[in-house]
Amino acid sequence: MKETDENAGPTRRDYVKYGGALLSGGLLAGCAGQSGDTTSTTATETATETGTETDAAETTTEAAESSYTAELSPVGTVTLDEPPTNVFTHFPWFPDMASALGQGDTVNNLWWDGTVAGLEYFTAGFDDFEIEWADAAGEYGFTKERLYELDSDLHLVDPAWVSTQDNWNQADIDEVADNIGPWFGNYYSNFNAAPPEEWADGYEYYDLWELFDRVASLYGERERYEALQSVRDDQLTTVEDGLPAESERPTAAYLSISTDLSSIYLLRLNAPGYWNAHTRPLGAVDAFGDEEFTGPFQEVDMEALLEADPDVILTLWTVTETVDFDGLKQNLRDDPVGRELAAVQNDRVYPQGTRWQGPLMNLFQTEMTAKQLYPDQFGDWPTYEDGDDYPDFGADEQLFDHERVEEIIAGENL
Repeated sequence: MKETDENAGPTRRDYVKYGGALLSGGLLAGCAGQSGDTTSTTATETATETGTETDAAETTTEAAESSYTAELSPVGTVTLDEPPTNVFTHFPWFPDMASALGQGDTVNNLWWDGTVAGLEYFTAGFDDFEIEWADAAGEYGFTKERLYELDSDLHLVDPAWVSTQDNWNQADIDEVADNIGPWFGNYYSNFNAAPPEEWADGYEYYDLWELFDRVASLYGERERYEALQSVRDDQLTTVEDGLPAESERPTAAYLSISTDLSSIYLLRLNAPGYWNAHTRPLGAVDAFGDEEFTGPFQEVDMEALLEADPDVILTLWTVTETVDFDGLKQNLRDDPVGRELAAVQNDRVYPQGTRWQGPLMNLFQTEMTAKQLYPDQFGDWPTYEDGDDYPDFGADEQLFDHERVEEIIAGENL
């Protein structure tokens, strides 16, 4: 762990966090200590003060021009004087963002190695794409000592969420921001959940691409972000133009379901939040009536699923090794209740990736889910077996320009 000295001068972290402010303050303090004869040097003092103010203003302007700034609830404004090169992440949407910006090599940590498997599946058709943080996956949670060890420029984690974890308090959160690097995250926009009470006042919610926008600003990657946002806008326009009338849309159940069917959890299909960034724009009818429930999941049983009897079942995690998709489908066909489901009888049980998506997975998952829900409008989703890669759709079958995204990540034709 780093030692600190209260009497030491500004650290590297001070300059990263506050940009040119400390430098400007130092210039003013130096002049104040050289006042000279106050009865005979008024004009000199005035000239000196004017020159100092000009120097300070120029320094501040230069710092602003070279700084990397973004504002995000609940952390406020964060300013770096250079793009971060050593970045701590925990939840998977941030490593996805870093890779999308061509900055995957900055990520030093993440939780859940299924993130790697999911992104490998979706980007299998990208020739030169590398998941540089593939070996950085660790365990759930982290300690203050671990953060000191990694010595990150930036922690892409919501401090409001950190405050709910064991062995973390506000003093620890402040210490990390002051001595190592700032926090920057907004966890509770996942499904617009309530933050901890002490953080609730003024807490704001963002969609996935608004959060991505702010991360791109800290990296100084505005061109890449804007190019990817243009691809996303085009995709949403394609989807909106192709959607059938609401009366003709299928009912769907979005489930996390174990291979042996012993646990079935219902997820929101059309609710706000970035966990639904790939399902909400598609406007399918929730087979469970968009009923309200607390938390991200609600447990249901097979009988409740049959009562809802969705036209389509979307099964979470099944393009990773978390769930055996082939085994799951077979068990549904063999189960006396499961075989009665319309989605099982019509072979409309589909694989899904992860709700923990960043912008890259979001583009692919929106395309995937649109084809699963609306094959007549957007083309059939092909049969999937465990171990398959993402389908190699031709350009006329794609709901976004795959080649263009690969170019943007590589920094080409921005």
